[in-house]
Amino acid sequence: MILIMKRILLLFLVFTITAYLYAESITIKQKSGNETILELSTNPVITFSGENMVVTSDVITIMFPIDDIDSYVVGNAASGIQVLADPPQYRDGHVIFRGVSNEFSALVFSIDGKKIGHYTPSSDAVLDIDLGNLPKGAYIISTPNNKVKVIHK
Repeated sequence: MILIMKRILLLFLVFTITAYLYAESITIKQKSGNETILELSTNPVITFSGENMVVTSDVITIMFPIDDIDSYVVGNAASGIQVLADPPQYRDGHVIFRGVSNEFSALVFSIDGKKIGHYTPSSDAVLDIDLGNLPKGAYIISTPNNKVKVIHK
């Protein structure tokens, strides 16, 4: 269990550090629909305390229950790291990206870093990743512009 937690933390740090090099903000979306945007110029730092993700910046400290976090994105459109206009949705074991171009693709990795699959959109600009046949757990979906953590229940 400790090894898995270390791998999760390492993946989180790699994705976050890479995105910070090219980004101007971090956006945290909650399942309730609330969205929090912090400019990187305020020096936000993400830590974990128990069952919470804590974001501390020069101006504010915010605590989010991990179970309430829908997604987080570090980036902006000007940096080349883009927030999708229509963020992915998770329904019945499917992660669905809508309104994507034909060039859009996604790689799915298990939390221990193993590549699960490569996905491309259908002709109707929808990319449907079916996690239904995979074991329950955490997965990282990597697109050209985003990294999304999905908890498959």
